[in-house]
Amino acid sequence: MKKRILIIGAGAVGAVVANKCAQNSQVFSDVCIASHHIEKCHSILDNIKNKNNINECYIYTAQVDACDTQDVISLIVDSGSDIVINVCTAFVNMSILDACIETGAAYIDTAVHEDYDVMNAPYPWYANFEWKKRQHCKEKGVTAILGAGFDPGVVNAYCAYAQKKEFDVIDSIDIIDVNAGDHERFFSTNFDPEINLREIIEDAGCLEDGQWRTYKHHSRAMEYDFPEVGLHKLYLMGHDEVHSLSINIAGVKSVRFWMGFSDHYINCLNVFKNVGLLNHQKIQIPGG
Repeated sequence: MKKRILIIGAGAVGAVVANKCAQNSQVFSDVCIASHHIEKCHSILDNIKNKNNINECYIYTAQVDACDTQDVISLIVDSGSDIVINVCTAFVNMSILDACIETGAAYIDTAVHEDYDVMNAPYPWYANFEWKKRQHCKEKGVTAILGAGFDPGVVNAYCAYAQKKEFDVIDSIDIIDVNAGDHERFFSTNFDPEINLREIIEDAGCLEDGQWRTYKHHSRAMEYDFPEVGLHKLYLMGHDEVHSLSINIAGVKSVRFWMGFSDHYINCLNVFKNVGLLNHQKIQIPGG
């Protein structure tokens, strides 16, 4: 039976997800692309129509305030959606998940929930945020797939495969992610700027020797010689899959996440920090 799918978020990731869904009309009967910025939804729809055969799959757009659980509930009900893919900023994960729990729609996101007012959330995260909703999902019979991106997401699948097919015991996992912030621009973050910059300046947490440990950001680094792209400097960071892998890979003692940044990237980051651009607190502009 084909499913009706609702995609919330019309950024770069939302565009990719919408195109992929449009290419699988044998799976989806209806695809709704929704965002607060309706014009971005229209742009994605126009792009799909120019590239894909969508005769068997009805694709349309809608406007929604993802911060408003009731507004999301109304859209899920009106669209009759069976599955909701959340590709918004991670700040709205909870409001969308709550809407899915209320309506019974399956939920998928790509990263753990972030709270505007919380920096350096205590480790481990699996006691916080969306994982708290596990019992609610179970009671309602709602499937919720959290962190279905690349890291987290694909790397979790790699580790699960390795556990089932390749190794008797996995003692340690190191995830290394590098492009050094190199996008042929003077400065560009690796993904969502607000989330990426928060991750970089938060304390770096990891599981080591069976214990949760926290280090000051940029205080631990190493160099790694990658195939194809060569030698890069990597910094220890806190990350979503460190927490999920620690409880889903039996017997693992250490799980760490490393991300590569060039010296230029770090210099830019230090300038942002010194002039106050990395402060997450709201400011009042005189006369504003």
